[in-house]
Amino acid sequence: MNRYGRDVIDFERRRIRSKIEAALLDAGDDDRSPVNRFKAEAIARLSGRVVELGPGTGVNLRHYSPEVELIAVEPNPVMRERLTAANRALERPVELDVRDLRGESIALDDGWADAVVATLLLCGADDPEQVIHEARRVLRPGGQLVFVEHVAAPPGTTTARLQRALRRPHHWMFNGCRTDHDAEALLRSFEWSSFDVENIDLGSRAVYVRHQIVGTAVR
Repeated sequence: MNRYGRDVIDFERRRIRSKIEAALLDAGDDDRSPVNRFKAEAIARLSGRVVELGPGTGVNLRHYSPEVELIAVEPNPVMRERLTAANRALERPVELDVRDLRGESIALDDGWADAVVATLLLCGADDPEQVIHEARRVLRPGGQLVFVEHVAAPPGTTTARLQRALRRPHHWMFNGCRTDHDAEALLRSFEWSSFDVENIDLGSRAVYVRHQIVGTAVR
């Protein structure tokens, strides 16, 4: 268990569930989404040494410049397999180093990275506060964290009630993901030289993950 009393997920024992999760994540990847438009623009601007935390099946790989040196921190073996295959399938693959690590312990030197990318990550992290601490630690001064998270719906709304009702099955299906995580408050609790965030409502088609935040935080 971690310091929150949560069991640390054993991905090796959840291969079948992880394969279903990977298929669902790929199916939900829509270039027309305002969230994906943000990712495409923000990631394309990155250069130098980049760490992506929990890259999953590699849906962000197509947005990177081929000149980027990318370290992918991915503890799930099913996702690592999909990630490597996705990079090989690119017309111009990224220089990719996939590491079997967790975001809570990145094992890189302080200030190593020019940027860190974390999309739909904190909601499912075993220890989200430690993940942000690590992301900030490995960023050089002036380095940028690019983030996307689905968040809790406004209190009293139908979506908020749906999030509460589906909390347990969603947590089971998506390997610990929490439907009502307040990622913005957690991110703001750290010291940044600048912090920019935008709230996006994807509409009813996104059901209970319709409320998302996108933004950047600069160390």
